[in-house]
Amino acid sequence: MTETDRQIRRFAPPRSFADKIADILRNEIYRGVFRPGERLPTEGKLCSTFGVSRAVVREAISALKQDGILESYQGRGIFVSDRPPEATFRLATADLDDLEELERVLEFLIAHETAATSLAAERRTEEELQQIKDALDAMNAAITRNEAGVDEDLAFHAAISAATNNEFFVSFNAFLENRVRHLIREARANSSRAGLTKYVQQEHDEIYAAIEARDRDAARIAAERHLRNAAERLRLRGTSRHGV
Repeated sequence: MTETDRQIRRFAPPRSFADKIADILRNEIYRGVFRPGERLPTEGKLCSTFGVSRAVVREAISALKQDGILESYQGRGIFVSDRPPEATFRLATADLDDLEELERVLEFLIAHETAATSLAAERRTEEELQQIKDALDAMNAAITRNEAGVDEDLAFHAAISAATNNEFFVSFNAFLENRVRHLIREARANSSRAGLTKYVQQEHDEIYAAIEARDRDAARIAAERHLRNAAERLRLRGTSRHGV
C-alpha cells in the first residue's frame, strides 16, 4: 500500500456498530449457528451479548430483514428466513472499510441512480415532481437549521425512484438506502465541514431542473455528476478505473 493509499484510507467512512453486528449475525447464519426457521435471541439478550443499545440491535436486525435473511412475526420474535441467504442480493457482504471495494460499490450506485433519474425525467407525473420538490425544499430547510439533512437527502432520492413508476427501482432503492445510509451521512458531514453544502444543493437543484424539464440526458448527467462529487467528498480516488 502506498502512502497516498494510506492517507486516503484514513478518510474512508467508519462502519457503524449496527453494520458490524449485522455482519456477525449474518456470518453465524451462514455457518449454521442459527438455522433456517430458528428464532433469534431476544433484543435484550443481543444487547447484552454485544454490549450495545436496543437502537443499535434494531438497526442491525432491520438490515438483515431488508436483505431477506431475517423475518419478524408479531408476538413471536425474529426468525431466520426459510429462504436460503444465498438467494438474496450480496451487497450486504461488501466490506465498506476496504477502499477499493467501497469504490466498486459507489460505481454500482452511479449506474443505478443515473438510470433511475433518467427514467424519472421521462415518466414523472406532476404529483411526483411535486414530491421531489418537497424533498428538495426540506433539504434546504434542514441546512438552514444547521442540520445534516440525511433523511431529507434520502427522501429526495426515494421520490426520484418512485417517479420511475417501476416497482423494482423503488424496492431496490429501499434496499440500497438501508445499506449505504452511513455513506450519505459521511458525505454530507464532509461537505458541511468543508463548506461545500451550497454546492451539494446546487447539484440537487440541477437534478430537479432536469427532471422538471423531462430531459433524460441532462438528468442522467446531473445524477452522475452528483454521485461522483459525493465520492470525492468521501475522500476517494474515484468510482471507476479511470478515476474522477
